[in-house]
Amino acid sequence: MRNCKIIQSLITVLCLVNTVAAQESLKIESAITCKECHEEIYDEWVNSQHARSTPLKNTLFANVYRLSQEDTQGQTKLYCIRCHAPVSQINGDVDLKKDITNEGVTCDVCHTITNLTNHPNNWPNMYEPGLVKQGPSKDTEAVGHKVVFSPLFENSRLCSGCHGDMLDIPGTRSCGNLTICDTDFEWQSTVQAVEGKSCVNCHMTRGPDQIAIKEKKSHFRHDFSGAYSPVMLQKAVDLTLDIKEFEGEIIANLEVLNVGAAHLVPTGPPARMAFIKITALDQAETVVWTNFIENPVKEDPFGVFHIVFANIAGKVPSMPWLASRIVKDTRLRPGETRRLVYKFPASGVKKVTVKLLYRLAPSALLDRFEITDETLKTAYRMAQVEAFTLSQ
Repeated sequence: MRNCKIIQSLITVLCLVNTVAAQESLKIESAITCKECHEEIYDEWVNSQHARSTPLKNTLFANVYRLSQEDTQGQTKLYCIRCHAPVSQINGDVDLKKDITNEGVTCDVCHTITNLTNHPNNWPNMYEPGLVKQGPSKDTEAVGHKVVFSPLFENSRLCSGCHGDMLDIPGTRSCGNLTICDTDFEWQSTVQAVEGKSCVNCHMTRGPDQIAIKEKKSHFRHDFSGAYSPVMLQKAVDLTLDIKEFEGEIIANLEVLNVGAAHLVPTGPPARMAFIKITALDQAETVVWTNFIENPVKEDPFGVFHIVFANIAGKVPSMPWLASRIVKDTRLRPGETRRLVYKFPASGVKKVTVKLLYRLAPSALLDRFEITDETLKTAYRMAQVEAFTLSQ
């Protein structure tokens, strides 16, 4: 009898151990765990914007997120954080108190997605955390966990959960037909999409071999290069410039071509903007004319590529969570050529230089939040072209 009780006790303990183990296996793993075998991939990811997406690591988002909650009595809290800290959708840590939640778009966020439901009416990502990791390869054997092929990795559907249509934040707008941060939809009708090229083709180029997989292959880079990468910005747009002199004026015909981005330029957060800076220089390289001095939005609105919202009271610009309509959208469509004409006095002009510059956020917004981060304050050069006058 005593032996039976001992056996029953052992069985009970084993069951408890197995239950705890099963519960633990359903938790999202830290990227630090993945680093043990995937060190190169980890190093790429940890320096990416996916790893810096939470309020703790992204100063601009932290301020915007705080303001959005103040403006909407907290209505944006669950909505915004589901993409900037998606682990919160699994562990319920919407207040971001756990280290794992503050890892942002960590490894398991993408590699444990098993399905996507209809979007944007509800949260699209369906997760099954554990020792089985979803991936793009049909014949990979990994050390430390199982790998299964997922068709979600063959196109941009995997990215659409967070880079898809950001509509209908509950309780924040009277109009439900605004499109915000809809990079996925912008891509769907492009030539690249028709050819079967997805986000991965541009933003996750192949990297060197990994020692963690039994059958060595190159891996997709996990730095997710995009708007924060000057190299990527310079691949997106081309400029052409033709200048003529007529009756004491220079007529500068400029073409801005979205040749490299399979989405709008700029895409993503509505704060982003691109703008033309054109300068006329004399023989001594002194500026004799320019299209704006301080603020391109006010001084040369036709040379600015961005989206502008109005709220229900008609205030412009409006923060997106209060917006009821779009009053202006001058962003470059995929494959689009935008033609601009500038006229200015020809006297003394020897050279005309045109730059397309890119800002992650307008200076006024950064000043409002007292943000001094040079990464955000810098105007990055996307393209540049110059031409000389006939008198040169």
